[in-house]
Amino acid sequence: MNKAEPGLTEAVADALGAQRTAALMELAGRVTALRRMSDDAGTIEVMLIPLTGRAAQKWERLALREAEDWVYVRSDDGVTVLAVDQASEAGARDPAAAVIYPELHTRLVSWWLVHAWRSADLLADTLDNLARWRITSGAVTARAVIEEAGSLVDEQHAIAQAWRTGKAAAKGSMKRPALVREALAPVLLKAGFGSRMNGSHEKLQATNVLTLVKKLTKATGEGKFPKWYDLLSDAAHPAFGARIAFATPPLAHPSNAVTVRSYARSPMSLTDGNSVQVLEATVAFAIADSLIAAGTHMLNLLEDGLAIVDDFGLTTAAATLTRRTYWRDFHPTRGSRACPCGRGKWSTCGHHWGSEIPTPRSP
Repeated sequence: MNKAEPGLTEAVADALGAQRTAALMELAGRVTALRRMSDDAGTIEVMLIPLTGRAAQKWERLALREAEDWVYVRSDDGVTVLAVDQASEAGARDPAAAVIYPELHTRLVSWWLVHAWRSADLLADTLDNLARWRITSGAVTARAVIEEAGSLVDEQHAIAQAWRTGKAAAKGSMKRPALVREALAPVLLKAGFGSRMNGSHEKLQATNVLTLVKKLTKATGEGKFPKWYDLLSDAAHPAFGARIAFATPPLAHPSNAVTVRSYARSPMSLTDGNSVQVLEATVAFAIADSLIAAGTHMLNLLEDGLAIVDDFGLTTAAATLTRRTYWRDFHPTRGSRACPCGRGKWSTCGHHWGSEIPTPRSP
């Protein structure tokens, strides 16, 4: 964002101030980079349905009749079957890995992409709303930015913890794929299907929004998020916050008997003929400040989250175990060659069992 860009007038830039405008410009550049990377991305998601009893028998009969190539694993008691088609030659030699790792990796990739697309849309829309001084719409989208950032904090932390547990599984363990799925699958199930709509499954209840705001506050150390969220919620509804979105702070008569508040569709200022004083736009400032704080943390989280997604794919060699193609289906390399994840040499990126997962940046 700068004064030369369409929609951001000099009055808007002056109303927001130089520091906010500079921070919004930096944020806009990062959003553009995110969109450039993710807008044209597409992927598939594989999800396995545990089969028991007649369902397992039906799958076996169908697989034999259609002469399809399947790999499968059975539970320790032999009752439950997990099966997948389109395994590669490497997958056929390691059925447990071929069944479990590509499924989890495709689900991690789709999880990340959905957050990336949502984040890019919400950030871009809020930046545009500010630039055009659409304060009503800006309050709605800025509030959604805070919610999205809180959701990303919550889900990414759970995914990181689950993958840390899975990646630490003992080398050569025959049960390692099962241990990895046991850790990650429930987290991905809640992330993908969690809801608070009437009738949603009681075990898949999405985290309460106010809890997400608290988690974002704790993760960033920014104590103003609850206040910003409260004001933006009021401005997003036909309430007091919506009225003051287009108003100046009250100007009191020296006697305190009368206050005057001015209303206008655009930024307002006072002048005595010699100087101009821009009047504080309370809701617009809350939009800008929460957008900068939440947006910056959100983009950092997305970079860290993609590192975790790639670490899972390359550590498990998930893409080598299936004939399906999907986004980020990287194959491991070796030695001093550039790592497919793009974060350095293969030998230094740590995509091997027993190593630590990628370290997130400090807020």
